[in-house]
Amino acid sequence: MAALSLFVVVAAIWAAIGYVYADDGKAASATTLGLCVLAVGWLSVLIAVTIKFVRLRARRRDSDPGD
Repeated sequence: MAALSLFVVVAAIWAAIGYVYADDGKAASATTLGLCVLAVGWLSVLIAVTIKFVRLRARRRDSDPGD
């Protein structure tokens, strides 16, 4: 949860940077840049959690003596 919150802050910073450096369409540029950073960050966290969960299930399946 902390990692997801961190990416919200990073996305807000990048949105501000996009707003400052955009020549035309400042709001659109800030929104696009912020949402892209947020999406990439959240996607990477979700992929990491999924990999961790799959590896944990595989380890439990391998150590189960009942099968």
